Amino acid sequence: MVAIFFGASGLKLAFQSSYTIQDDARQYLFWMQQFQDPQLFQTDLIASYFQTVTPWGYSSLYKVISHLGIDIFFFNKISTLLLGIATTIYTFLVCVEIFPVPLAGFLSSLLLNQNLWMVDDLSSGTPRAFIYVLLLAFIYYLLKNKIIICLLTILLQGLFYPQAVMISGVVLLIRFINFRVLETNRIERIKGIPLLEILGLLTASLILLIYAAKTSTFAPVINGDQAKLLPEFLASGRSAFFSKNFVQFWLIDRRSGFFPIEWQYSLICSYGLSLFWLIKYPQKFLLVKQIKPNLRVLVELLLASVLLFCLAHLFLFKLHLPGRYTHHSLRIILALWDGIAIAILFNFVTAKITQKVGNKNRLKIKIICLSCLILALLAPFYAVQSYPERLGYMRGSAPKLYQFLRQQPQTSLVATLSKEADFIPSLAGRSVLVAEEYAIPYHQGYYQAIRQRVKDLIAAQYSTNRETLVEFTNQYQPDFWLLDKSAFTKNYLTQNQWLQQFQPEANQAFKKLEIKQKSYLEKILETVGDRCIVFNSDQHTLLDPKCLIRSPNIY
Repeated sequence: MVAIFFGASGLKLAFQSSYTIQDDARQYLFWMQQFQDPQLFQTDLIASYFQTVTPWGYSSLYKVISHLGIDIFFFNKISTLLLGIATTIYTFLVCVEIFPVPLAGFLSSLLLNQNLWMVDDLSSGTPRAFIYVLLLAFIYYLLKNKIIICLLTILLQGLFYPQAVMISGVVLLIRFINFRVLETNRIERIKGIPLLEILGLLTASLILLIYAAKTSTFAPVINGDQAKLLPEFLASGRSAFFSKNFVQFWLIDRRSGFFPIEWQYSLICSYGLSLFWLIKYPQKFLLVKQIKPNLRVLVELLLASVLLFCLAHLFLFKLHLPGRYTHHSLRIILALWDGIAIAILFNFVTAKITQKVGNKNRLKIKIICLSCLILALLAPFYAVQSYPERLGYMRGSAPKLYQFLRQQPQTSLVATLSKEADFIPSLAGRSVLVAEEYAIPYHQGYYQAIRQRVKDLIAAQYSTNRETLVEFTNQYQPDFWLLDKSAFTKNYLTQNQWLQQFQPEANQAFKKLEIKQKSYLEKILETVGDRCIVFNSDQHTLLDPKCLIRSPNIY
């Protein structure tokens, strides 16, 4: 019920329109329309790149779903609810394996669900949405010493979210080292060998070796020194990473920081740390005696995450983003610590109240106290409902344009600087030359081509020379050229931070607009009228590029 309650709130946003799609899901899903129509995105650079970086397990799941006749965009939305339910189940199971008190399992599940539906990880339905259930499943089967199933969860992590394999692998390494230390120092006698840890490490190592040996056609990965030279990685860039603010960079930034993006919530929920104080007074807080030695797995998970966070900073971008190794883990750890701590304190408080008012009202007291507790815990969730954009659901604003493009040949290519380019591949099923959403700068073999495309497109759109327009059209062979109605205004460029990354072309275009020097493209539109326009709306104009370059030369 906890997962369904929170998941329903997200689904309400997801299904508010047939043109609603989750922000990050656009990157992973658009090319998967090939599963239904193999002619789509066949020669598309962007599709080829995202097909390469999408984990095999994730793409295979959607391939099966598509072959079953289920729409992939529909499945992406409902998968968040299914993942939420599975995550909730494993949260409860892990908690009671550490602390066999159902109330603690319920509270931990409630807190984690609340947290996950405050941000766009689970709601995205992308590979990172799978890390919670797979990491919790790994911990559960590790604690249960279920070797085969535990190894299977590590394999699934590799298929869906490889960074989770690294976290699990380091946890196993810490446990193995701890076993060897205890055995060597004979602090306590240990029987047998850590078979699960050994086999788990071998499995994780094999998976990571396969990934390391896999060469990408879009390699190499950019390094820290190279990234510092690109505006894309600076404070206002598309993939902002580096910040002059020390606290923000190391603690709260969404890519480089230690704490999750909703760090305020993490601080509020850090009262779970009181658990380490509570366990010192088992005679006073009676439920403390129920805590099992399994609690140490959360400390091991924390240590593993911190270590990988540091390594990711040390070998910048080779292990992808540092925050990916702590944000997800901390949400899980804090939820479990909090659930256990609250259950212990709840038992203590209700016992004290019962002593004063008598045992006859014991049940009523617990019901009242539990109701107040749940309402208090849900308060942050209701507060965040005022900011639904945190879940990342985006709504396409040009349905008629999408419908028109859907009717065009599958191989159609749209050249545009419009933000509508972010939606066209998913909602219209047609290729775009460039788009901010797909301009991911980590693989140089991909991004150098994308960057050059944007620079060429800016130059062509705002050039006063016919030759530049003709050159661009001949080189990239776009079938359509999409213009926003405001494309030839100064604000169009100055208010678009993404376009400002591409210099000197963006500044050169702005200077022409500032002195009201019309581009050749704008002059053609004024001259030929509707002759080259194939679609028109209040927001957009869609042009035939071949018609444009066939038009008489204008001086």
